Amino acid sequence: MKAVKWCFAMKEYKDYNLEDFLFDEKFQHWVRSGSPVQETIWRDITAAYPDKKAELEQARELILSWQNQPYSLSEYELNQEISRVMQSTEPSSETVLRHSLTRWVWWKAAAAVVLLTGIGWLVWQKAFAPNRFSYQHLTEASTLPLREVSNPKASLLPVTLPDGSRVTLSENSRISYSTRFDQETVREVFLTGEAFFEVTKNPKKPFLVYTNGLVTRVVGTSFTVRSAGTRVSVRVRSGQVAVYRMQEANRAAGSDEQLLLTPNQQATFSEKENRLTRSVVENPVPLQLEPKAVNFQFDNTPVSDVFALLEKTYGLPIVYDKAGMQNCTLTVPLSNEPFFTKLDIVCRTIGATYQVYDTQIVITSPGCD
Repeated sequence: MKAVKWCFAMKEYKDYNLEDFLFDEKFQHWVRSGSPVQETIWRDITAAYPDKKAELEQARELILSWQNQPYSLSEYELNQEISRVMQSTEPSSETVLRHSLTRWVWWKAAAAVVLLTGIGWLVWQKAFAPNRFSYQHLTEASTLPLREVSNPKASLLPVTLPDGSRVTLSENSRISYSTRFDQETVREVFLTGEAFFEVTKNPKKPFLVYTNGLVTRVVGTSFTVRSAGTRVSVRVRSGQVAVYRMQEANRAAGSDEQLLLTPNQQATFSEKENRLTRSVVENPVPLQLEPKAVNFQFDNTPVSDVFALLEKTYGLPIVYDKAGMQNCTLTVPLSNEPFFTKLDIVCRTIGATYQVYDTQIVITSPGCD
């Protein structure tokens, strides 16, 4: 009966290879212990399967060689060594694998070269290719004869255009306009740097300023346009202007992309991000160029009247909870403080706070008893 059991147990070794012998715990134990009983068993296996004798002997010699190392191998190290040996005893598979890996690495390298070449080309395009909306490109591409005025000095340079519009050029700034400026159906100005414009009204002849991908369109107003690197800002002093990206120029009149700006509002365009945003200018000023004296001396004045006066003076909408703040009054003397300083004093006095959202001021307050 025991012989029968062993016979059935032997069948599992019929398909053994070198790796199977090396990983077999019973085989490892026999090699290390040198047990004569177990030796008989392994001899019977080679007798039953003669073609396994060479692999069994090779596995035995390998285990003995590892056992004689000056240091012992952990189970993990033993398995790693067995895997290494198996790779070295399968040259044909390794050769195929090496060729496959070589091809894969080659294709990967080739793809990387193509990708890097493409990225490099895009970077070059961004960094070195001419910007089709730059001052230089636009003036060179113009079909009209242009006149250029530049200001290399540190002081401001006043320029009067043929239609009577006035431009104040800042340092290191330039403008170009048609030599037939007052005869064209559209008054076009190209700008690099910074300039303040006071445009003569003429509804039949829109006034356009082109600056680094941004167009400012007006009929008659005053505003400042400033370009610095890839950023352009337009700050409105009086009147109303529309700004839009230059690629929208062909449909500007009805473009959903244009922003309408009123006094003390500004638009900022980032050519790099292709993003156009609107906000309140950093230092709002009274709407009138020469304002009459406005009385900011408040004595137990309802806060609704205070906010109404600030809105009227600076043209900026102030949003607040009228019902919740109906009992709030203000007693404080104000005069020539900047707009945001006035607003900060008012809010601190009544225990409120404010935030600027887009082009409006939002007041938050717990109310007043």
